[in-house]
Amino acid sequence: MKNTKPGKLPREPLSLRMEGRGHRFRVRTRSYLVGNTFNLINLMTRYEVEGREHLFEAVKRAAAQGRGLITVSNHVSLFDDPMVLIAVLKLYNFNVQTKCWWSTACASNFNPKGKSLGARVARWFNEVSNMVFMARSYKGCKAVELPDSLAELLQGRVGWQRMELMEAKARQAGLDLESYLRSFVTAREGEQPTSLDQVGMLEACARINVGDWLHFFPEAGRSRNLSLRPARPGVGKVIYHTPEAEVVPLCFYGTQDVLPVGALVPRPFQKVVVSVGKPVSGTVLESLRREPATVETFSEISRFAMSAVAALRPGVLARYMGAQAAFDLLAEEAAEEALAAQATESRAPTPRPSAELPWPVVVDDTGRPDRRASV
Repeated sequence: MKNTKPGKLPREPLSLRMEGRGHRFRVRTRSYLVGNTFNLINLMTRYEVEGREHLFEAVKRAAAQGRGLITVSNHVSLFDDPMVLIAVLKLYNFNVQTKCWWSTACASNFNPKGKSLGARVARWFNEVSNMVFMARSYKGCKAVELPDSLAELLQGRVGWQRMELMEAKARQAGLDLESYLRSFVTAREGEQPTSLDQVGMLEACARINVGDWLHFFPEAGRSRNLSLRPARPGVGKVIYHTPEAEVVPLCFYGTQDVLPVGALVPRPFQKVVVSVGKPVSGTVLESLRREPATVETFSEISRFAMSAVAALRPGVLARYMGAQAAFDLLAEEAAEEALAAQATESRAPTPRPSAELPWPVVVDDTGRPDRRASV
């Protein structure tokens, strides 16, 4: 790895490979058109980035050791990725060659089918932006059907060079390639695979294990205010199955001012504050991986990863909206959480029907008909 200057990406950050000369030329050509759009937006946006050296160091370690990388963050705007990572990595000439990470995008939003102009533009953006599509369970993806051969399906998605790396990983585990890919499936034999077993999720696990870098939004959707939404188990599953990858947290605010929910035209001259944290504790993740591969374990890992994002949040809010306003917001959120917890603890138990009571119930006919006598 020749380029090791501080604040610079290594020349080949991770296992970035593009297949075929014709494909490279076609994608590179359109990437400048799409990439220059984000360059223009970022040039008209004022970024304050703290801790970017943590990400550069993690990328260099991953490249030197042939490992993958996972980044996680909050989500407040449609194009948090790639806008924020472009700014953090200083990719002023952003194109398909410099975008060395893969995005885990919502399939219903970014993988449309059809011949309309919107669908065509989305597909153009997809090919440039290195995406692994996920169908979210709360949007209808409750159960899935897995193909007879995962290896054949992923061949067309990841290319032959990554397939060779996956075969090497499978041999290290003493498995054939198909069995290795099936080891990421959570559903037990005889059970219906769920959204956690969709092909995009299995592809993410496989990609990171052979050296790719994927960015996740554990909330699986944009926050409509400045609060953090609960982390969903998807990213926990991927972290569970990628023990060699480091997990780096990011927190940012201000992109929701650049492109608010529902807006079509970006707003220039906004401030975006970003903080990059150190990798989360590998010791804690290793202890969580000793638990069974269940939804509960994945959820716990997701919450732990999101707690690293939450730890960065007070400082980001203070720089974004001012110390006093940030203090008031965090105090209000803490009070609401305390009241919700108190209400849950003091909630009266629901009376069981009389048929379930362990003692006889006698109706006192001298009083109200529905009155119960003491026993």
